[in-house]
Amino acid sequence: MTIPKIFVSSELAATFVCESCGNSSTRDVSKFIRHKAKVQLKYKCKCGHIFSVILERRRGIRKEVQFKGVLTQNRKQYPGVITDLSYNGIQFKTLEKALIKEESMAEVKFTLDNPNRSEVRKRIRIRKAFSEYIFGCEFEDTDHFDDLGKYFLFYFSQKK
Repeated sequence: MTIPKIFVSSELAATFVCESCGNSSTRDVSKFIRHKAKVQLKYKCKCGHIFSVILERRRGIRKEVQFKGVLTQNRKQYPGVITDLSYNGIQFKTLEKALIKEESMAEVKFTLDNPNRSEVRKRIRIRKAFSEYIFGCEFEDTDHFDDLGKYFLFYFSQKK
């Protein structure tokens, strides 16, 4: 059985929906926002049913993708694949071992799967090094006035 995820609103609240009776209740979850680890909560509905949920604290949805790209840092290029994309950033998987430190800056270049096969170039900050091959990156600027912005508008919510 998979534990359902519930999203945290901008007001730092989450809505718990009972899987037994369908009742919902919105609660303040602000004390869990700064936790580094996954937050799993148990909730007891007024009908008596107890269930678990996982708080999804991301600022936006992510889409799994397979975009070929190149991450460049200090003139060293790392070819690889963007494995997921959000409005705020990407996850990049290099094809070779990369000695990239967290909180460092880099540039990423990749090609979208839209009809124009648009090339995107963005400055990024390495937020998390999951291994020597996989990096969680945040866009330096989230004002996407380029083809990536159009991609978010027209293709992002479509399922593949």
